[in-house]
Amino acid sequence: MIATQTGAAPLVREAPPPALAETVEFLSQRRVGGSAVTLSIFPTARAELIFHFGDPFFAGSTAATARQLPRAALLGPRAEPYWQVAGPRIDWFMIALTPAGCRRLLRVPLAELWGRDLPLGHFWGEAADELHRELVSAGTFAARISIVEAMLSSLDTRAPTGDIVKIAAAARLGSIKTIKQMCAALSIGPRRLRQVFAAEIGIAPKEFLSIIRFGRHLAAVHPSPWIETEDACDTEYVDESHATRAFRRFADTTPGAYRRGKTMTSDSLIFTGQAFEHLRDTTGPEPSG
Repeated sequence: MIATQTGAAPLVREAPPPALAETVEFLSQRRVGGSAVTLSIFPTARAELIFHFGDPFFAGSTAATARQLPRAALLGPRAEPYWQVAGPRIDWFMIALTPAGCRRLLRVPLAELWGRDLPLGHFWGEAADELHRELVSAGTFAARISIVEAMLSSLDTRAPTGDIVKIAAAARLGSIKTIKQMCAALSIGPRRLRQVFAAEIGIAPKEFLSIIRFGRHLAAVHPSPWIETEDACDTEYVDESHATRAFRRFADTTPGAYRRGKTMTSDSLIFTGQAFEHLRDTTGPEPSG
């Protein structure tokens, strides 16, 4: 388990139980109180299921246009940054899905989820609300993981077959840096790799690797990394200008500005922190636990 202390409560991250290894990349949770914060969310090539139990949670292409998310929501993969606004009481639990997890738990490929934020009930109906209620009542991160394991195991009734077996490995190819290495790891040729990625991932293999590489570099340049990485930041890109171009593309900033922002803010997990008091709950009361 990876844990980072931020204010009164840590953000924790843990690998899934063995029964969920094919469908879940990792599980994470954060509980903290203080002031409303704006989070710049950088590109990711994964889909995430997020359950929040604190104050209203907003997301959008800009902080000013962020809309309120349901208490149980799917956050799709993105190729460009967007914004989330949360707090002041933050309490969320997140499940990061593998591509196979999207197929087996949501019944759609990752390719159909890019840039989309949807109520989890869109996929699971009342089961989404049931899981949210159970997670509210759970007192610990470990208890929530146990609840999720039982729930997802009941939903995942199909054994993986064909390309899904191979593409399921894509989310775990953290050390893969080239198309050639990926083809070797998945035992398929470049043409078939492109076909599989088009159908299951929704972007080209090269773009996928670019986003994964940026994620590793982002973790490495963080003043207090909470994501484990085996690679030093200076090995991810050819030189500093290469890294800066990637940062400008995926984060709309530079590595230096990112590090300074992280160092200066009281919350080391976010790029900027500021109050957004004009945001109000517009969907009516919901149980917050």
